[in-house]
Amino acid sequence: MVTQASKAATVADRFKPLLPRCKWLEGEALMAELGSAEGTEGLRERLKSHDPSTQYVFVLAAQVASGGSSCQHMTSSASSPSMPDVGPCRFVMDHGRDRVDRMPGFNYAGSLRPHRVTPDRPLPEAIKRPDYYSTGQPRAEAEHPSRNNPPLLTPEQITRMREACRIGREIVDAAHRVVRPGVTTDEIDRVVHETHIEFGAYPAPLHYHDFPKSVCTSVNEVVCHGIPDLRELQDGDIVNVDVSPIVNGVHSDLNETFCVGKGVPQKTKDLVKAAHDSLFRAIEMCKPGTLYRDLGGAITKHVNAAGFAVDKTYCGHGIGECFHCAPNIPHYAGNKAKFVMKPGHCFTIEPMINTGTWKDTHWMDGWTAVTKDGLPSAQFEHTMIVTDDGVEVLTARLPTSPPLWWEDGAQ
Repeated sequence: MVTQASKAATVADRFKPLLPRCKWLEGEALMAELGSAEGTEGLRERLKSHDPSTQYVFVLAAQVASGGSSCQHMTSSASSPSMPDVGPCRFVMDHGRDRVDRMPGFNYAGSLRPHRVTPDRPLPEAIKRPDYYSTGQPRAEAEHPSRNNPPLLTPEQITRMREACRIGREIVDAAHRVVRPGVTTDEIDRVVHETHIEFGAYPAPLHYHDFPKSVCTSVNEVVCHGIPDLRELQDGDIVNVDVSPIVNGVHSDLNETFCVGKGVPQKTKDLVKAAHDSLFRAIEMCKPGTLYRDLGGAITKHVNAAGFAVDKTYCGHGIGECFHCAPNIPHYAGNKAKFVMKPGHCFTIEPMINTGTWKDTHWMDGWTAVTKDGLPSAQFEHTMIVTDDGVEVLTARLPTSPPLWWEDGAQ
């Protein structure tokens, strides 16, 4: 199916969908992975006889119609002892405009490291692409009048926003369902990308200012804008999944932080809960007449009382026909944000909460924001619209949404 049903022009392009499902395995680990698959005859002997300094053994395993599995294997031809480190999966640099073959050097404060990133996933022609898909530059957004003044959404726009936000909720829930130890963030990106396509939506992060993927996946000390890659999630990690579908010309935006496995330290679980609850302290204040600058005080009060710190670099924002527009909504106390809430204002609140210092820095890819001290960070985000007497959370969780850690009796 990969080679015959694909519309790709080259063999390499036809096999790109398999890249996230490739594994490096050695010896008995490989044999255990294959189990009782047909076609393993001679593989053990091949593994013993190949020269690992100059050769690879390639194994392709697939399910067959009978329900079992079958494999084929081959040894690469001999090459020089220093085989070049090249291929379609490379490290991201320059905000997504460049790729390199070696992990970039950086003064990494935490244990996390960047991993290789797979090439672009295909988009059906039926999915409408924004202007930045081909250029990386969202010029229509930069020139939109809502960049400077919060728009008052019409009833028709609000109807479209409700639909876009419902789809956003379905997408983040689909991502949540695949989070577990051993799953790569690239696999989360695949699920998010394909779920967008199922709904006929465009994943707004894809190529936005050259971002290379369809979702942001921020693991452990990553504050935000983590790039999905081939690192497998470990038991005890936390991962934030931030999705932003474009549906019928409007955007939704939401994210949640999930615990991976059962080994997450209690303090980190408390961090996740504090990030969630601080968001809702701010939501409780939202109604006509509320000053946007006052939200940061409520968030900071709750977070500081829990023993954590509010990241001061990133803000909530207006949203609608633009991905980001007025107002900017800082999450820390004492900010100088402009504007007062009015019915029809649509915006996000998305506090990023750090275990230690509020300060952050960026990896060499230009996107991945990490805590300065390498300690974990957590975030939650909702999109909402101001009503005549309060606020409607458009991205609210559904009865079918997978439970968060404090809702899950197993944790």
